[in-house]
Amino acid sequence: MTPAFVLLILLLLQFKHLLADYVWQNGWMIANKGNYGHPGGLAHAGLHALLTVIVLVVTGFALWPILILGLLEFAIHYHIDFAKDRITRVRKPDPKKREYWVFHGIDQFCHQVTLVGVVAALLWFG
Repeated sequence: MTPAFVLLILLLLQFKHLLADYVWQNGWMIANKGNYGHPGGLAHAGLHALLTVIVLVVTGFALWPILILGLLEFAIHYHIDFAKDRITRVRKPDPKKREYWVFHGIDQFCHQVTLVGVVAALLWFG
């Protein structure tokens, strides 16, 4: 893989993250990410996994690593969101204060590290 291709994959994964976390996530998903096993949180994580699979299919990767990476992203994304929701339910940070943005930033950093992990796995599997 060329460096330009690796950067393209990462950019596409970040764009799908924008769509799934900010454009297409609805109130039902948001309200239920902290209820372990609730369909709303599962649907949100499933949307992320589905979009990752689409990005990787379009960029030409083999099916078996795509499915494994999609399942891993589903599980990781779900648990990052669950943890953030549980913490913010207890702490109740005010969006006008620093603590809220620290939690939000940590959440987004964890998601971005997951996407870097997807790209690293693609490099590893070739």
